[in-house]
Amino acid sequence: MDFTFTESQRMFRESIREFLEKEIAPLVDEQEKKGPMDRDEALEIMRRFRKIGVGFDVESMSDMGSDPTCIAIMAEEMFRVWPAAAGLIGLSFPAALINVASDDMRERLLPRLLRNEIIGCYAITEPEAGSDNRAMRTTAVLDGDCYRVNGTKTWITNAPVADLCMLVANDEKGERIFLLVEREKSPYEVSGLHKLGWRAAPTGEIFFQDCLVPLENNVMSMVAAAMTGPRLKELLGSDFDPSRLANSRFAKMMGSLAPENVIFAFLRSGMALAAAGIAQAALDAAVSYARERKQFGKPIGRMQLIQEKLYNMQALTVASRLMGYWAFQLAVNADPQARMASSLAKGFACEAAVQVASEAIQVHGGIGLSDEYPLERYFRDARMLTIPDGTTEIQKLVVGRELLGKGFSAYA
Repeated sequence: MDFTFTESQRMFRESIREFLEKEIAPLVDEQEKKGPMDRDEALEIMRRFRKIGVGFDVESMSDMGSDPTCIAIMAEEMFRVWPAAAGLIGLSFPAALINVASDDMRERLLPRLLRNEIIGCYAITEPEAGSDNRAMRTTAVLDGDCYRVNGTKTWITNAPVADLCMLVANDEKGERIFLLVEREKSPYEVSGLHKLGWRAAPTGEIFFQDCLVPLENNVMSMVAAAMTGPRLKELLGSDFDPSRLANSRFAKMMGSLAPENVIFAFLRSGMALAAAGIAQAALDAAVSYARERKQFGKPIGRMQLIQEKLYNMQALTVASRLMGYWAFQLAVNADPQARMASSLAKGFACEAAVQVASEAIQVHGGIGLSDEYPLERYFRDARMLTIPDGTTEIQKLVVGRELLGKGFSAYA
């Protein structure tokens, strides 16, 4: 596998870096100290990203999807600058489902989607079902032309400011079901949660109490309907050949992996690249400080122990980046190894980011402990990564099961 970026990919990376440094970096310190973004602040971030074509309408997603590696590049670069903004954008992806929703929903929400004024979230984790998602208790039971939803979701990024969520629940047969829940039409309650890191990222619990969701909001049915008939031409253009879908990456992925595993393969490989981004920020800060800070009459960068720390930090950062891109490409190509690779990359890279951030603090000495410098934020943000989308311990069990095969699941 060639890990060398093409010229267009390098140009994209430079353009996204320039945008982040100019438009996003100046907002970070003040907002992180203030706390979770409110809806107006979140929408302002979304609108800024719209300037560079980042959105969830068909045209924007087609442009981004034309080279999936650019999505991976963007994940790393965004987390290098501000994880809270990266979470806001990345975890709003359920908003893209508006493109394949009912005529009523599309008529109401597409204009706002085109302006980047729709925020989404994933509603998966529950108070009693974190690592063990088989223990989910949220139910979606048929009730006439609706699903009646009851249950609680927790630690949901974007929940306090989101317009809609992609809900994972159990139907009346105990089988997994995916629903697009629009808060305005299917009201639910939200309460905020405070966290160690990503402090500007709004996070909360979602409470569903007899929440009625239209049958047409069944995500799998929405996607299936969009893949056939006139909607496909509308989405992809009149010259698109529908037969291409049979051999598409999407079709292969949906045929080889369970829907949850498709979601987690991308989320976990993305988290690995996020970790590489935070590690790179911490490493850059340590290298810069080691050049400038003098002790005993010379820059501390000339001291052997400092150089050893920088070596370890560089090795962990580069390894995390390579594993992240490797896992992401396997997911894009619907490779059967995507589940194992994404868990391996996520587990390794997120723990590595904590180590790199910790060593960066050590290189800085006393000022590394000050909240006037970003080192303590890098450490807190890195520490956040080791738990969402499966703890490091869970990633080890997934990899073990994938290596050993059926009959060796530690969950059983």
